[in-house]
Amino acid sequence: MEQVSFFIAFFAALFAIANPIGNVPFFIMYTADLSSGRIHHAVAILLGPVIFATILLCMFFGSSVVSFFGISLPAFQIAGAIILITIAMSMISGTHTERVHAATSSSSDITPWKAAEVFVPTVLAPLVIPIYVGAATITASVLYGHQAIADGLLVTAIGVVAIVCLLIVVCNLVSDALMRVLGKQGLEIVVRVFGIILLGIAVQMFAEDAGDMAATFIQTHLSGGAGA
Repeated sequence: MEQVSFFIAFFAALFAIANPIGNVPFFIMYTADLSSGRIHHAVAILLGPVIFATILLCMFFGSSVVSFFGISLPAFQIAGAIILITIAMSMISGTHTERVHAATSSSSDITPWKAAEVFVPTVLAPLVIPIYVGAATITASVLYGHQAIADGLLVTAIGVVAIVCLLIVVCNLVSDALMRVLGKQGLEIVVRVFGIILLGIAVQMFAEDAGDMAATFIQTHLSGGAGA
């Protein structure tokens, strides 16, 4: 019974945070410049294992790595927000696809899988981090990962991550049909509109976590002053 409860709780949390359905528009934006549907499919499939490995690393080492470098989660989130702001501005200006066009050109002799392997590292930030694996995902992964290790539910936890990543892959594969329906001009409009939305999300992330950092700073110094 404990295993079932853990599975449901972890799955609900991770699915809601990773948001496989809601993040499809972002996947469309970052893959809009791919030269063929086969490369698009290959990228959708390859992103699954990348996100899976990233979440597992967060489960086991996330808090230790962040603490080792003396970085708080709000600071990590602010860094992610700054990256998102930069990308959102490039999306709004229409220059976000230039860096990958040559590597994924249909005139290239490389196979779709090789082209996808070249493309995937270019979207690690911000598509994988922090859109799919942001501070909230890291926090949930660390908490449930710690519980899984303590209660002997590690296999269940890994299974939850695998299922969520599989759902991400499926949703992203379906996005290929949306790309065909929208067409090049429609995609450009979607990219610019969601660039504005992404900018709003990034600004909100920045403001919230800057507020958390400021509150923590004030509380720490007030406590220190009171103690003195």
